[in-house]
Amino acid sequence: MNDATIYHYKLIRKLNLLPEMKYAYLVTAFMGIAVLSVLDRWAGFIFSLLGLVLMFAVHAIVLKITLRRVEEPAEKKWFLRFDLPWIGPLPVSDTSLSLFRRLHFHLLLVGCCVAGLFYPWTSASLVIALIYWHFWLLAPRFYLLMRMRKDRGDGVIRLQGSEISYYHR
Repeated sequence: MNDATIYHYKLIRKLNLLPEMKYAYLVTAFMGIAVLSVLDRWAGFIFSLLGLVLMFAVHAIVLKITLRRVEEPAEKKWFLRFDLPWIGPLPVSDTSLSLFRRLHFHLLLVGCCVAGLFYPWTSASLVIALIYWHFWLLAPRFYLLMRMRKDRGDGVIRLQGSEISYYHR
């Protein structure tokens, strides 16, 4: 008989996301598009949508590369999610809080650098859109990280549609 490993998880904390937070998150997306459209007309609207697509792709590529470099088995647990407010490449099962912190620190830095790279060669509307969408995509994740800043990194988090569960092994 093979040695069976049984993991015991103890729920430490559960954070609930209010429906109002999801709606506010969605409204800020439309507000960002509207502001750029007002400031730069059709070009602002197009750059806003292009910025969203580009920043989404940057997030996916950076997380894929970083996961492969940091912890290859964890790469299979991360997929593109589209349930508010969890939009983008995120874990679909349990993941280590320390890994989540490390990945999003890398993502914050690289995303800002990529947006800055466009500055000399393109319109200010596209750069503003890239920066806006970068922080918009990261906002729910940094809300989670701020709420869990005092928790130990060896814990495990599970992101579900309207709640976040934090466990210790």
